Amino acid sequence: MKNYLIVLFVLAVTVLSFLPIDTGFKVSDGEGKLLKFIPGEDQVTVGWRHSVEKTPWKETYRVGEDGQLSLAFTEYKMYGAGTPDREGKAELLPNGMIHVTEIERIVPYYSLLYVPISQYSIEVDGKSYPLEDFVPDYEEVRISFEKVRLYEWVLMGMPHF
Repeated sequence: MKNYLIVLFVLAVTVLSFLPIDTGFKVSDGEGKLLKFIPGEDQVTVGWRHSVEKTPWKETYRVGEDGQLSLAFTEYKMYGAGTPDREGKAELLPNGMIHVTEIERIVPYYSLLYVPISQYSIEVDGKSYPLEDFVPDYEEVRISFEKVRLYEWVLMGMPHF
């Protein structure tokens, strides 16, 4: 009877450890090492200061059913290098920003090279996370949507709760 209970306990712990307990955005380096986990469910905004125009730029991605990121819209202050000119629908906002929607771009993760002068940040659920707080200078960064299982959550150091 004692062996039966031990096997049952081990089986229950094993099953529970593979259940998803949280969703959010995993920020990792180019080798997949976790830099930060930001809880969230449906969208992430990446913002930065454009290197040439020195103006703000934001891209907001929604999470698809498959976990991939779909560009919902982008906002920038002025037209210049890297600005979409043939895709989407552009609208000039009262604050002077250009708001572009209907861009067909789906990616499994968002990638960037963190350069401190660009002032990168991530916004999830209205809270901003400056990359300078947790990303080393000139580091390759990947931002992906993840469903975290209990064992992964424990290995990440129980990032919140």
